[in-house]
Amino acid sequence: MIKLSEPFFFGNELKYLKNCLKDKWISSGGKFSKAFEYKMKKYSNGKFNLGIINCTSALQLSIRLLNPKEKDEIILPSISFIATSNAVVYNNCNPVFMDCDSQLLLNKKKFFSFINKKTYFKNGFTYNKKSKKRIIAIIIVNTFGNLFDFDSKFLSFCKKKNIKIIEDAAESLGSEYKNKKKIKNISFSCYSFNGNKLVTAGGGGLISTNSKNEYLKAIYLSSQAKNNSTYFVHNEVGYNFRISNLHASIALSQIENLSKVLFKKKKIHSLYKERLNNISGLKILSNPEYCTSNNWLNILIVSKKKYGLSKEKIIQNFFRKNIETRSLWYPLHLQKPFKNFETYGITNSKKMYENCLCLPSSYGLKLGEQKKIIKYLENKFK
Repeated sequence: MIKLSEPFFFGNELKYLKNCLKDKWISSGGKFSKAFEYKMKKYSNGKFNLGIINCTSALQLSIRLLNPKEKDEIILPSISFIATSNAVVYNNCNPVFMDCDSQLLLNKKKFFSFINKKTYFKNGFTYNKKSKKRIIAIIIVNTFGNLFDFDSKFLSFCKKKNIKIIEDAAESLGSEYKNKKKIKNISFSCYSFNGNKLVTAGGGGLISTNSKNEYLKAIYLSSQAKNNSTYFVHNEVGYNFRISNLHASIALSQIENLSKVLFKKKKIHSLYKERLNNISGLKILSNPEYCTSNNWLNILIVSKKKYGLSKEKIIQNFFRKNIETRSLWYPLHLQKPFKNFETYGITNSKKMYENCLCLPSSYGLKLGEQKKIIKYLENKFK
């Protein structure tokens, strides 16, 4: 089976793991956890970084750090992995779903339209006219390595409306803006080190912030809100969210090879784009001009009318050829747990879902394997 996105190990993973076992420090807070967090300063948006058990928990903790009230609302795109919306509900908040644009990022124009037409500002907060609830944050998802354009208009608008920004950067480690800027006005950025990511720890996540106070509060809450470790005094409800030294040791070794991974991913993307964009009815999802994507996964956009095969048929044909592909995520606003929450202007998300699938994009993908995938598409599996 040619896998969609499988891990690749470079060699130091086992060495660092053995050091963990030798030191007998396998839980959170060890030397590899600290080295991993320090190393991430180069790639994360914030000056302060905390290793977490996964990105879902990082998102959950980020929202908690905003001190939400029950039924507070958080805006997020309808195209994302379900963890994004789950993190909202874990905090007893309500999601408000927005449409995506042609690059599967949150539609900025519709966000502005929603805030201007459907909300009002009172006592320092933005309120939803329909629900009368506060809108405290927006979660921006960098889908498949494409970065959202945090221009000055968007950032100043959110600041004026007191809408905090959480960046779901689960898929964008190594992506960067072409002017090399880091976005300082984001409250929290959350990263994933799941088994299918560019850099993996087998699991693991990270929460990044520029606020030292929020960083210290994140440590406190993610360590069971422990006020006194000798007498076990806890003054708040906390979580057991810290990454283990074992997982961090794997992540650290992987980060050391990130430049190699990014180079190979770019080559994979370029070949897919060069060959498949010449086929009528097929197109590889493009990268925004303002950023360099990590090209985590390559998204194939299919026009059944022009190509002659549907997304579903292509997935089935690849499976028969022992090649793993998968659909774009089913839109969040259509998922059973979230059907009753508010949406705004969603027209493109469902269309993209119906026409988009993910192609194998592993670092270990061989040139011959990629050419085989392309050949099947060129010949329509005949």
